[in-house]
Amino acid sequence: MKRGEFLVKGVLLACSGACVLSACSSSDDGGGTPDPPGNGGGPTTVSVSLSNLANVGDQFTRSGVLFFRISEGNSSDDFVATEALCPHQGGALVWVEDEGYIECQLHFSRYEDDGDVIRGPQGESGSTRNLRVYPTSISGGNITATIS
Repeated sequence: MKRGEFLVKGVLLACSGACVLSACSSSDDGGGTPDPPGNGGGPTTVSVSLSNLANVGDQFTRSGVLFFRISEGNSSDDFVATEALCPHQGGALVWVEDEGYIECQLHFSRYEDDGDVIRGPQGESGSTRNLRVYPTSISGGNITATIS
C-alpha cells in the first residue's frame, strides 16, 4: 500500500469510528427513563429463591427487579424489591448495605430503600425520579415481587 492510500484509509477509518462513537454517546437529560418490567396488561410477578438472599445485605437481580435483604427473618418486611435500572439513564442499581442506600453504578444517584431520591446524578446533567418499590410476598421458599 502506498503512503497516500494508507493516510486516506486511516483518516476514513478514524472518521467512521468517531461517527460510531458519537452515535453511541448520550446527551439524555433524564427524560428518556427506562420503563420498569411489566406487560401493562395486569400484575406481573418476579420471584427469586430465599437462598439467594440468605444474609442481610445480599442482593439479587432478576427480570428487571432488584431484590435485597434489609434485616434478619423471613417475612416480606425483611426484603425490598425495586426496579433494577436507574430512572435517569438506565444504569444498574445496587444495594450498598454498609451505607443503607441504593446506588446507580453509572452516575451514582442514590436512593433510600423506600425509593426516595437522596442524591441525583453526579457529573451529569438531568435529574432522576423516585424508584418504584414493589410489594413482596413470601411463599414456598421464594420471595415474589408484584409489579403493576
